[in-house]
Amino acid sequence: MAAFWSAATERKERRTMTEALPRLFAPATLAGVTLRNRIAMAPLTRQMAEADGTPTAEMVAYYARRARGGAGLIITEGTYPDDGPGCRAYLSQPGIATARHVAAWRPVAEAIHAGGAKAILQLMHGGRVTDPRCLPPGAAPVSASDTQSGGWVLYTDTDAEAKLRGITGPWPKVTFGPARALTVAEIEAIADGFAAGAARAVEAGFDGVEVHGANGYLLYQFIHDATNHRTDAYGGSVENRVRFARLVCERVRQAIGPERIITLRLSQDGVDDFTGAWAGGVATARAIGAALSDCAADALHWSSFAWRDNRDPTSDTPMPAALRAASGKPMIANGGIDQGAEAEAALADGAADLVAVGRPMFANPDWPQMVRAGVPVDLVPFDRSYVIRPPLDHAHADPRATVPPDWPTVW
Repeated sequence: MAAFWSAATERKERRTMTEALPRLFAPATLAGVTLRNRIAMAPLTRQMAEADGTPTAEMVAYYARRARGGAGLIITEGTYPDDGPGCRAYLSQPGIATARHVAAWRPVAEAIHAGGAKAILQLMHGGRVTDPRCLPPGAAPVSASDTQSGGWVLYTDTDAEAKLRGITGPWPKVTFGPARALTVAEIEAIADGFAAGAARAVEAGFDGVEVHGANGYLLYQFIHDATNHRTDAYGGSVENRVRFARLVCERVRQAIGPERIITLRLSQDGVDDFTGAWAGGVATARAIGAALSDCAADALHWSSFAWRDNRDPTSDTPMPAALRAASGKPMIANGGIDQGAEAEAALADGAADLVAVGRPMFANPDWPQMVRAGVPVDLVPFDRSYVIRPPLDHAHADPRATVPPDWPTVW
């Protein structure tokens, strides 16, 4: 009898928590695809692919574990769609550019579906923040304009990184070279490359794709006024600066049809500018949202460190709320969401239709189940050792070497 009452009590508590988070665990629909809840796993760079971009068995296990944890939607790490100039952004980044890539991604999509989640593949082009070691000898990175990032490759230079990877001897800072502006013909070709990559993602079994227009990468470099100095149809006004992103979404839609999901990720900051902000703040967000209102994306995805922080001293409107209202499109909000109550707040406050959870789900694959059960999430301090396994050094050393015996795992 005690066991019966214990089980009954547990079921009652679960119902109570679900009632306390009614929006978070309600189904959602994108492009006719039904998600079991409104929780997305945010795209998280892992660098787990083989040197040629082929996904690995480790990636199958990683994504499968988080699908089993209860997420409604899994968004993969940034993946290069083709072998065009500067498309591949960093070492051991996965690709969807070849038949071998497609074959290796297929078990990832199957594993995610077996865990009850839907899956979309994030497509990205590095642009001016492409790791120079990924470029042909002597080739320049490409961007919206002739600019040069003042940052450097995140996975180089620091003593902490060297210790983490077991690297001895000189480990120089790897900086980004001067970028050249893309021609209109090259812009068209890159859009076609995104479309071809999207078609291969669908071939691999994904429910759609995310177009990466955030975090400092190529489409961000067109959208952001600080990096786009063009005077043609792709520069100047907000409408012109989002034209490339619109073109990519349009070509992707033509390639994968109306019944597959397309999301477009946006942000103010990038990998080389963590405090970046749009000139004009919330007003610019509204203009961008309006300019994207009839684009081919089914939803927009706001990427940030804290979804409420708009970095605009003149307004308290969260950026995802401004973009959502101006575009009329469903919004995925990301940033600072680590407990169920904060996720529910983003949905209740009109800032989001789904929430994307990154680092908390990185370290706690069962995050959706935990918040549904009312279990507080114990936040694990972020550690780069969770990101790269096995370690890679600047000289392309054997990636299976010098893995510490106490290397932490999160799957």
